[in-house]
Amino acid sequence: MPVITQDRFTFTYTLRTRHDPQSHDIQFGMDFVLSNNLALPMCQLIFPATQVGSNLPGRWNIDNHAAPGEISSLYYRGSEQGTITDIPTELSHADRGFKRTWFCVYIINPDKAELYKQGVKFGYEIDTANPAASTTLSGFQRFEISNEQIQLVRSACSFIRIV
Repeated sequence: MPVITQDRFTFTYTLRTRHDPQSHDIQFGMDFVLSNNLALPMCQLIFPATQVGSNLPGRWNIDNHAAPGEISSLYYRGSEQGTITDIPTELSHADRGFKRTWFCVYIINPDKAELYKQGVKFGYEIDTANPAASTTLSGFQRFEISNEQIQLVRSACSFIRIV
C-alpha cells in the first residue's frame, strides 16, 4: 500500500476496480486511511462522480450523514481520534465516460470550535469508456478550503470558525 505524507496528514490507500462482464457495470473506488498528527477529528467533504447514499454527484457534500447543528455534524464518523478509515465505492455503467471523485479533508479543533482551512485534496478517477480501465489516484496535495466549501460547512455548523 502506498503511503503519502503532506503537512500534518498521512495517507495510505489501495485502489479498486471491478468489471462485471454480464451487466457491463464498473465498480470503482479505494480503501484508505488518513490520519493527522494532532489526533483531532476531521471533516471529510466529497464531490462524488455518482450518487452514493445521500451524497449527490456534481456538488460538495459533508461525508458523515449526520443532522446539522452541532460541531460533531462536521466529523467524519470515527475520526474523533484523528484517523479516517474509508472504503468509498461507486458504480457506473460502461461507456459513461470519465468519472472522478474528489475528497477534501480538514482538521477540526472542537475545544475552540475551529476548522483549519489548510487541508488536503485527493481523489480517484476512471475512464468507463475503456474496457480495460482501472482506477487511478487523482493526486494528494495541500488544499485551502474554498468559499463553496465554507458555505457548506457553515450550513451544518453555523458557529464554526475557519482559521
